[in-house]
Amino acid sequence: MTTDHPGKVVVVNVWASWCGPCRKEAPDLAAASRDTAKTARFVGLNIRDDREAAQAFTRAFKTPYPSIFDPEGKQLVKFSGQLSTTAIPTTLVIDRAGRSAARITGPVDRDTLAALITDTANGK
Repeated sequence: MTTDHPGKVVVVNVWASWCGPCRKEAPDLAAASRDTAKTARFVGLNIRDDREAAQAFTRAFKTPYPSIFDPEGKQLVKFSGQLSTTAIPTTLVIDRAGRSAARITGPVDRDTLAALITDTANGK
């Protein structure tokens, strides 16, 4: 996932359409992705969902970044030790070298996420 975005901070957000906290943070994630577009790339990881519900969620919240549809959690397993398979939402900030820089379990707000991205981009 990070090799698709060389030189950029990558933000991976694990979500599901039925998850109340995911719905709460969706507008902040969309705003943060627009605010940090020069330094970061966002990717959603939709788990334990059906395709129609996932697509309706991204339309409703006007999600400006792609999401990987992963109903069985096969992509999630690739992040073993970095992302919880049970706690959603979870957001992972990955530095330019592909290392985990920050993990937020639970909803994240726009300002906190933007600050984490800026710090990560600046090597902090």
